[in-house]
Amino acid sequence: MKKTALFLLLLAGLVSCTKAFLGEQPNASPRANFDYLWEEVRTKYSFLEYKGVNWDTVYANYSPRIRPEMSQEALFRVLAEMLNELRDGHVNLSSPFTYSVYYPVFLGRPQNYDGRLLQERYLLRDINKYYITGPFQHTVLDTLGKRFGLISYRSFMNGFSGTELNFVMEKMLDVDGVILDLRSNGGGSIQNAHSLAGRFTDVERIGYYSRLKNGPKPDDFGPELAVKVIPATSPLKYTGKLAILINRNSYSASSMFCLHMRALPQVRLIGDTTGGGLGVPNGGELPNGWTYRFSVSQSLSPETDASGQRYNWESGVPPHIQVDLDAAQAAQGYDSMLERAILYLDSGQ
Repeated sequence: MKKTALFLLLLAGLVSCTKAFLGEQPNASPRANFDYLWEEVRTKYSFLEYKGVNWDTVYANYSPRIRPEMSQEALFRVLAEMLNELRDGHVNLSSPFTYSVYYPVFLGRPQNYDGRLLQERYLLRDINKYYITGPFQHTVLDTLGKRFGLISYRSFMNGFSGTELNFVMEKMLDVDGVILDLRSNGGGSIQNAHSLAGRFTDVERIGYYSRLKNGPKPDDFGPELAVKVIPATSPLKYTGKLAILINRNSYSASSMFCLHMRALPQVRLIGDTTGGGLGVPNGGELPNGWTYRFSVSQSLSPETDASGQRYNWESGVPPHIQVDLDAAQAAQGYDSMLERAILYLDSGQ
């Protein structure tokens, strides 16, 4: 009996210690999940002040919609709508039955990309110069008495080896300029962005400054840390004039790459403002097991406004040369955005 009592006492102590170590687990009621997510955003999301979002007002608007008896689907809809008040493509909620995305980042703007036009009229113009190397499609265009390299990269999710990138760069060494098409490249690995950027410079430059949200107040951030464009160790680099084609679907790692490349004087961004997405997303788990993520950092340009403030282009990195895809020209087989890039490479204008 004494051994049993001692065992029960030890077991009770173990359970108590486990609770102390793990913390009391919050319940999975709709109210608990709503309050938990709202508080996480309040203390950790990095763009409340930048976007002018009054998160207390958001609480007041959405809290009355939470009911103890509401279904899981109904709860998801309320939480997703609340998160979409942040107007951020890096903000998502995931459940076993659906996933939330903020689509207006790119909807309502010209698409400014015709993949078939690019393929048929440019990449395949001379089949003997066309290559598919890893995730890159590339060729050399002979036009205006000059030779211009064209590289199409559809997603930074698609990794590449140094050998693959060496092959692409080798084909670009004797051209008069290079066009890198990142239109509708929705992002992916920031490491891929850094690796690619290093192939277009032989001088180390500051690409952007990163600062992490580190406190509950909207303006609580850690120090600004310089993130540099570092030249690749490979000698196969292209450091001549580079035109980068972008549109609103150029998002996340694509925007980060463009922010990097604006630091290089020989680079011009051509097209529409990117979709933004310069905050690094991080997330967690709600009491009911659903997962979420949102931006927890800011990436600031080394460029400054008249008052000396760094530009925060979270809503989109602007092009140097604004141009849309002309539908009439596209019908005739011409990509007006790509043709504008050729004009810059040819004339510098």
